[in-house]
Amino acid sequence: MNAGKIYFFGVVAIVVLVLVYTFVFTGKKDSYISELIKFRVEKDEFFKESPDSPIQNKETFTKLNYFPPDQAFRINADLNLIKDTTRLRVGRTDGTTEYMIRYAYAVFQLGGKQHKLLLLKSSDDGDKNRLFLPFNDKTNGFETYGGGRYLDIDWKEEKTKVVIDFNFAYNPFCTYNANYSCPIPPAQNFLDIPIKAGEKDFAKQ
Repeated sequence: MNAGKIYFFGVVAIVVLVLVYTFVFTGKKDSYISELIKFRVEKDEFFKESPDSPIQNKETFTKLNYFPPDQAFRINADLNLIKDTTRLRVGRTDGTTEYMIRYAYAVFQLGGKQHKLLLLKSSDDGDKNRLFLPFNDKTNGFETYGGGRYLDIDWKEEKTKVVIDFNFAYNPFCTYNANYSCPIPPAQNFLDIPIKAGEKDFAKQ
């Protein structure tokens, strides 16, 4: 069986699993689960087919590996804007650094603890409605990539709360290809709990 057929049947298997979860375990169609699985299937397609994919050997690629959807990891956080305009020096995996805008802190409860994460913006990012959240947690180096994971946060300036959905947490491109340089999560963005949501370590599939 060639790689294309393997990939096709892998996508079919994912869809079947989602349908089972949706109708057997919840007893009704869950639009949230549908949205999440659509996102994951489309990302697999991008990684398999796109010339911009970080995957070097697309012939053997089938799919990424994820934790099961869990809405307990979809958090409504309070947002505290940062008035200090000093930019944060962020290290990268190739040894270089960049400066990013310290935009706000997200404060929330999860796993019986209160957490505070720094939300960033790229200095050259023209998208005012998106914040960047690089983070580490207790799954790093075990179930997830040792260097941490990322989230893109939708945001509007007038809002005082923000949704942080760890089910959409993803690996940096340097996870799949050492030719990429990726920002390293700042030390203050370590979560002292395991975040068993989102993308798992690609190297351990």
